[in-house]
Amino acid sequence: MIAGKPKYVVLVSLAFLAGASWFRMFAQEATTTEPRDLSKWDLICYCITSVGTPHFAVKADTNGRILYAAQKGLTRKQIEEAVPSPALTSQLGLLRDWRMLKRTGDIYTTNIPVLGPEKMDQMRARMTEMARGIEPSLRAEVRAIADQLQKDQLSDHLYSVLFSYVLDGLTWDQLRASKAIPEMKISADHPFWDGTFWAVYPIRAAQPGTNSTGPDGVTILMTWTDPVLGQLTDLENAPALEASLKQIAKGDCRNLSIDDAAHTRWNLSTEEGKCAFPVIHENENDAIYAAGRRIAGKIVDSVLQNDFQTLIGGGSTAEQAHLIEAHELIWSVLDLLEKDGLVREPAVLRNGAPSHGRLLQLLLVAVQH
Repeated sequence: MIAGKPKYVVLVSLAFLAGASWFRMFAQEATTTEPRDLSKWDLICYCITSVGTPHFAVKADTNGRILYAAQKGLTRKQIEEAVPSPALTSQLGLLRDWRMLKRTGDIYTTNIPVLGPEKMDQMRARMTEMARGIEPSLRAEVRAIADQLQKDQLSDHLYSVLFSYVLDGLTWDQLRASKAIPEMKISADHPFWDGTFWAVYPIRAAQPGTNSTGPDGVTILMTWTDPVLGQLTDLENAPALEASLKQIAKGDCRNLSIDDAAHTRWNLSTEEGKCAFPVIHENENDAIYAAGRRIAGKIVDSVLQNDFQTLIGGGSTAEQAHLIEAHELIWSVLDLLEKDGLVREPAVLRNGAPSHGRLLQLLLVAVQH
């Protein structure tokens, strides 16, 4: 999933050291000039970790400047001239240990895709074109999801279902199932993390993210932005959340309420005893799941029909290029669905919520079968 803040963005979970997640780090502010320091770029990691993600290595000391300077390969002397630093030996070692930098003979070269304004202008223009090509075929499926939510009296959950469950969830499931994106495995060669890490500039502004957690077979997904992240994190860390999710999976939401990690009470059921958010059962009898899979399938087909490996560069594989392409296409599709009025971002994602009741529209539960 796309799905991690001083400007950390974890797009699947705030902390899953043994699980596959999206981790992102944003610079504090975007400028019109490309920073000559990758620590000020949007750093994205689709990865599985045993220790942590490489973000800290890029952010440490002047490492971001080293990686920016070494994109085409530099000798150590050239790096010292470009980025003076008294701790250069330890910096180069750290970056090599975390596979941000590689050495061939006397040449050090940045070992991740770096997509600056020239590349991103081309890619995002292509993504907009691709989104326009497939968006008409998605409208009936989006309406089917909206109709089901309306029947369930949960229409205000449409944005979270489309973003966190379909675009940022089922799309990645299908890409992994088709082996179109990299597989990840902690090993002796990759002991700290495995996956794909890349840097992007300019940064897309004000993107939501998705956090998820839950016991085997049932997952709660939370759509978040900065104004609501703290409150949702408290819910994610609620001691009784796992037991409540197991109860929800059995179809029982009666009198369901829990105290979060900040000792705030969340009422998760309606007065009629129904769940106060969608519960999606992952089988073809579930209208939301079926329509969501069709949407995800059309996005995946579009990704596989296009080749961005040459544009992305950075020694990327075809699978890594598909990953980066899909990441951008999802945002283009969401933007177009919003512009066409098929979905509207909840105001709470921009303004925050004085009460936890308004945050319920950012939640949904998926039950795997």
